[in-house]
Amino acid sequence: VANKWSIKEEVGHLWDLEPLWLARMHDILSGREDLTVADLTNRKTHEAGHNERRLGVLMQAFELERGKLLSLLRVGTEADGLKAAKHPRLGTPMTLMDLAYFVAEHDDHHLARIQAILKSTI
Repeated sequence: VANKWSIKEEVGHLWDLEPLWLARMHDILSGREDLTVADLTNRKTHEAGHNERRLGVLMQAFELERGKLLSLLRVGTEADGLKAAKHPRLGTPMTLMDLAYFVAEHDDHHLARIQAILKSTI
């Protein structure tokens, strides 16, 4: 799978984006008009040196950070579910559930990449 990230980089990327997802959740909950802008160059992932870390460490770090996002979703109220903020690239309003779905779709893309890497090494 040429010119793509390694499995460690894929997992590291998922971890790298957790602060963005959390910031966007807070954007919605605090009533901001627009969601925090993402770095579409993925500079953080490219510069992080994830290949130098153990895969288990990356996975634990991701799990810890994702737990923060899930905790925030769990304590959300019905009124919180009605709040929305505009996605900066898509230009559409997103609720907490829309954002959770967006995150899940992003995760799914990278999990598929990991699966493709694994299949290519067999």
